[in-house]
Amino acid sequence: MIKKSIALAIAASAMSLGSQANAAEFEVTITNLTSGVYFTPVIVSAHSPDVAMFNVATHASPELQAIAEGGDISSMAALLESVGASVGNSEGLLAPGATATVTVNSSDINSVLSLTSMLLPTNDGFMGLNSIALHNNGGETSYYFARGYDAGTEGNDELVGSGAPGEPGFPAPPPVVASGTGTGGTGIHVEAEGFITVHRGVLGDLDPNGGPSDINAAVHRWNNPVARIGVTMVGGDNGDGPSAVANLSGSVYSSTALELFWQPAVSSDSVVVGYEVRRNGDLVASIDGLSFFEEGLNPGTEYTYNVRAIDANGAAGEYETVVLTTNAN
Repeated sequence: MIKKSIALAIAASAMSLGSQANAAEFEVTITNLTSGVYFTPVIVSAHSPDVAMFNVATHASPELQAIAEGGDISSMAALLESVGASVGNSEGLLAPGATATVTVNSSDINSVLSLTSMLLPTNDGFMGLNSIALHNNGGETSYYFARGYDAGTEGNDELVGSGAPGEPGFPAPPPVVASGTGTGGTGIHVEAEGFITVHRGVLGDLDPNGGPSDINAAVHRWNNPVARIGVTMVGGDNGDGPSAVANLSGSVYSSTALELFWQPAVSSDSVVVGYEVRRNGDLVASIDGLSFFEEGLNPGTEYTYNVRAIDANGAAGEYETVVLTTNAN
């Protein structure tokens, strides 16, 4: 759901259109850790911290209800996109043990990640990860474990039904039916909680043609966590990157030789591992020292040198410039 400060979220999204200094692409992998439960299409979003898909112990939004009861992510996607969030989703049902990959883009404003999908077979259960911080991880993968939650919008009668919001029962597409769901259950008579909780799991029974539940207790029982989430930055800016080099200067030794000198740059996200030197726009050296000597130049000629730092993440700093003229013959 969207938090109460919806106006703040919209303002933040508007700011993000002009502030992309830390824009980056993240690859999100979702692995189904259950042995018999399917995930409906997973919606993944990089969004502002002022926005949330859900919050435990609060009422579920209509957008979350549509996901938790029927796997419909369209209204949640539209709502997130309306406040400037980056949204992606997997395709089809994610089978037990299977992995899906979704890509989203972060920015200065869209700095946290959330995802969710319906758990099948359940009445209003969903898998979710809520507002984890997106960090520059230099290509390394950060792993998280996602729980199953109960949206609290429908009583868990454990009977096959339409899956439409506000109507009892859970949807049973062919792969779920093939996994062993039953028919003819009398239902488990419980009231909807009215707020989002950590899911207690399903009960089920072993009668495929009756009993209290249409859920197969031997197949569809599950415990938390239900998913493993891997988050990897695969493109874009590597954080702020290194600073510019300090005190770039040079000495001309003759008509054909000169040397550049500078003080080290620093990186807020990593360590500086080297420096690039360009002469008149052409790359002439990649070195790890703080000076560059060059000879074989033309006499009485002006040369423009640019120097920038490179850090261990591959991020580059801004170029500093010095202009030197070799001595005449």
